[in-house]
Amino acid sequence: MPHQYWHTTLNNLGVETNSSHFSGSNLGVWTTLTSVDPKLRTRCYSATAYYLPNSSRKNLVVLTEAVVNKVVLEKDTMQNEWIAKGVMFTSSGEGYTVRVSHEVILSAGSVQSPQLLELSGVGNPSVIEAAGIPLKVNSPNVGENLQEHISKLPSSI
Repeated sequence: MPHQYWHTTLNNLGVETNSSHFSGSNLGVWTTLTSVDPKLRTRCYSATAYYLPNSSRKNLVVLTEAVVNKVVLEKDTMQNEWIAKGVMFTSSGEGYTVRVSHEVILSAGSVQSPQLLELSGVGNPSVIEAAGIPLKVNSPNVGENLQEHISKLPSSI
């Protein structure tokens, strides 16, 4: 997970960790809880919001430690566009391809979502071609302009 390097990387650049960002100052690097159920005032995340309400469904399978490698894109010659038809992933050392009948929802975070698009051939042509991946969709903004929060950085950076 790239998130684990967030504090160390910014600390190495001279940005100090702010361990008390709830005290009124948001200067520095910090990680905060950002998903709260407004009615219950409890943390809301994928397990409570999606898994638990649907855990008894017979068509739901949860694989832990599975890693998606790329989105399967197929060319629709009638529309002349690429359409997501599934994903390729590994689990327990084995490779799998899963095809879908309706849609692929890509929800892998602010870093892995662009990475998966690029690995699938969607993105800036110079990035895609440098990685030796055939370009399918020219979309130069994929993976660009990532921003977390506004903060003042030391002038030495």
